[in-house]
Amino acid sequence: MVSAIPDDIRLFGPLKPMRFEAHIEDCVVSEGQIPSDLCGGFYRIGPTWKRPTRQGFNGFAATDAMVQGLVFRDGKADFTNKWVKTPKYLLEEKHGVGLFEWTDGTYNDWRGYGMGRVITNEYTDGVPSGSPIVNVFPFAGEVLGSAEQGLPPVAIDPLTLDTRGIVPWSVKLSPGMTPPACFGDNSFTAHPKWDAETGMLYGWAYRDTEPYVTLHWVHPDGRVESRAIGDAPYAQNAHDMWLTENYVVIPFQPFIVGQDRIDRGLSVFGWDPTLPTKLALINRNDINGPIKWITADFNTEYIMHTMSANHAGDTLILDGPIFDRPPFPFEDEVEFGVDFVPFGSGVIGRWTIDLTTGSVKSERLDDRAVEFPKVDERYYGKNYTWGFLAAGDSLWSLDTVIRRNVHTGAEQSFTIDTEEQSAVLFEPTFAPRALNAPEGDGYLIVPISHFMENTSEYQIFDTEDFASGPVARIELPFQIGWTPHGHYMDFNG
Repeated sequence: MVSAIPDDIRLFGPLKPMRFEAHIEDCVVSEGQIPSDLCGGFYRIGPTWKRPTRQGFNGFAATDAMVQGLVFRDGKADFTNKWVKTPKYLLEEKHGVGLFEWTDGTYNDWRGYGMGRVITNEYTDGVPSGSPIVNVFPFAGEVLGSAEQGLPPVAIDPLTLDTRGIVPWSVKLSPGMTPPACFGDNSFTAHPKWDAETGMLYGWAYRDTEPYVTLHWVHPDGRVESRAIGDAPYAQNAHDMWLTENYVVIPFQPFIVGQDRIDRGLSVFGWDPTLPTKLALINRNDINGPIKWITADFNTEYIMHTMSANHAGDTLILDGPIFDRPPFPFEDEVEFGVDFVPFGSGVIGRWTIDLTTGSVKSERLDDRAVEFPKVDERYYGKNYTWGFLAAGDSLWSLDTVIRRNVHTGAEQSFTIDTEEQSAVLFEPTFAPRALNAPEGDGYLIVPISHFMENTSEYQIFDTEDFASGPVARIELPFQIGWTPHGHYMDFNG
C-alpha cells in the first residue's frame, strides 16, 4: 500500500519526494539544441521518503535513496530515475513496512535525523541501516552513491542506473558512528576527490569515538591505503576537504557529532565555537607521512562545501562558501518540538595559509548568498582558475548561476526566470567540451525544479557565452526529487 506523504517541511515544495521510477528516451528540448559534443552522464542522488518509518519520524538519513541520470549522446538526452536497492530498501520492500529504528527516531522534530544508534530487531539484525542519500560520483567505470554514515558506497550502472551492489572494497574501509551490522558494513565520505590522470580516489570516514577520522585512498583496482588520524582534535562532521597539488586538507571545524548527545535529549549534531578550527595537511603521495597541523587564528566560522585550492610557493589558498555557522538547527537557537528549520547562507570565501609561519587568513569576497561550489573536476588536485556557484536570496531560493575567475574575481552570471519563486535550481555540474579542452571550457548543466507546476527541466550553459543564457532547455513532465549533490561522468575516457 502506498502511504500519503506526511505534512513535514522536509517533504514539501522543492523537497517533495519523487516516489516512482521513470525512463524517458530522447527528452523534449523546448529551446535550443543539446551540444553534440556532450557524451556522458550527469548523475544525482538524494533522500527519498518511500513509506513511514517504524517510529514515525522523517529524518533524511532514515529514508531511501533515488538516483537520477541524464545521459547525453549525439545531441540527445535520456532521463532515468531509479531506487537504489540497498539491503535496507530490499528488506523493507519485501515486508512492505518500515523496519529500522534509531535512538533519535523518537524525536519527531528537528532532532530526528536517523543517525542515532540502530535499535536492532528480529528483522534488521545483520542488515546495514543506511542509504546513499548525499552524493554520487564516478569511479573506475561505475558511479558510486554514498552517504558518509550507515552504509559503504553502492555501485550503480551508469547506463541503466541498476544497483550493482556495495563496492567489494568496503571490507577495507573503517566503521562510522554506528557499529557495522555485518562484515564490510563500513563508512566512506560523500565528498571524496579524485585525480583524473591516475584515477586515485581520496576519501575518509569519520566517527564520534577515537580515532575520529580514518583516511582511505582507493586505487582504481580496488586496493585501499588507510591511515587513522590518531591526533585528531575532536569528533566532527567531517563533510568535505580540499585536494591540492601536494596535500589532502581536512578541516576540523566545531560542527561536532556524538550519538551520546542523543542520550541527553539533543541532536546528533552540535555547534561548539569554543573549539579551535584546525587544518590537517596530509601528503597526498604519502598517506603515512607526517601531518602538518595548522590552527586558525580567526573567529570561528564554517565551510560546508569546498570549491578547490591553489598552491603558490609557501601560500596555500583554500576556496569555498563561508557560513557564520553550519546551516542546521541547534539547541542554542531552536526549541525542542519545532520542525526542522534550515538556517543561514554562505558567501564566497577564502582561507589563505602561510605554510612558513602557519598563519591562516579568512576573507569574505562577496556578500551574496551562494552554495554548491563546482569546478572542472579534471583539475581536482591542480591549481585552478574557474569556479561555478549557485546564488540566490537563501539556500532554498537559489536562482542564479555564476562562473567566476578565482584569481581576478571577474564573473559572468545568469538569473533563471523562476516566476516569483515557483522554481528553484539544484546543484549544477560542469562537463568539459572535450577531454583535452582547456580548464573550464565546456558546459554547466543545471537541474531546475518547477515544483509549483510539478515539472522540471535541465538548462545547459556554454561557458564561451555564459551570460547569454542556456543553449538548451530539456523538459521533464514531472517534478524531480531533491538531490543534494551529483557529478558528471565523461564517456569519452
